[in-house]
Amino acid sequence: MKVVGIHGIGNLREGEEAEIVEEMSALWAAYLTDGGTPGSEVRVAYYADLLQEEGHQGEDGRIEDLTDAESEILADLFAQQELPQPVGTAQGWFTYLLRTQLQDIAASKACSPGVMEWFMVRFAKEVHRYLQIGPAREAVQKRVHEAIVVHRPDVVIAHSLGSVIAYEILHGSNDLHVPLLVTLGSPLALPKAIFHRLSPSPDHGRGKRPPAARRWANLADPGDLVALPVKGISRLFDGVESDRHCSVHQTYRFHHVEQYLQTPKLADLLASLSTSNEVG
Repeated sequence: MKVVGIHGIGNLREGEEAEIVEEMSALWAAYLTDGGTPGSEVRVAYYADLLQEEGHQGEDGRIEDLTDAESEILADLFAQQELPQPVGTAQGWFTYLLRTQLQDIAASKACSPGVMEWFMVRFAKEVHRYLQIGPAREAVQKRVHEAIVVHRPDVVIAHSLGSVIAYEILHGSNDLHVPLLVTLGSPLALPKAIFHRLSPSPDHGRGKRPPAARRWANLADPGDLVALPVKGISRLFDGVESDRHCSVHQTYRFHHVEQYLQTPKLADLLASLSTSNEVG
């Protein structure tokens, strides 16, 4: 089975693109094997370097580092957590409210506030950077598009922000044909932060399966803070063949791609859908 993987947030690595792709592809193939899908030929499309702010280095992740627009994305994400919501206030107070909410979520996930803050800030920064119309977005789409064209996969597995990129590329490219799209931990249905910013825009409040994907299946841990609202993919998008829950077992690693790639639910999904698709 030939797989193109599209990674999510927080994957910036040092080194040459080709070396990073080889390393990540080997890891994804090993995770799939551990989960019960051996023998997959995997090519991960790496794009994290293209979403870094010009002249900025490092992986700092403090709420104070967020711009107003990035903070709004984080507030939209928190709006799905059933927590008290910040209102229009001065930036300092707004930041305080965001951090208070973040600490509440960290406590519920049994992880340190520092880890949770890094995760949330990376999400806000990378999502905002990608969704802005401009060179970074175009470069990301071009690189991922090329990976799909060259590798000609049976399955595209897109995780987190990668599912947003896959959705838009497979909508906008006439030269692509993907038998099966699998989205993992996808924020595609997240109101305001992502759903209402998609291209193409939802029609009368609904998105749809990209025409370049023959079939579309989604898999999400119900405790994944990014894959919200629960079952939102099948509720807000037409043409979704399967929208299943899985458990990644480790609460504080609710969004890590290796947890998704190793879950038997993904192996079952690939086996059942690939058989009917005659994926070899």
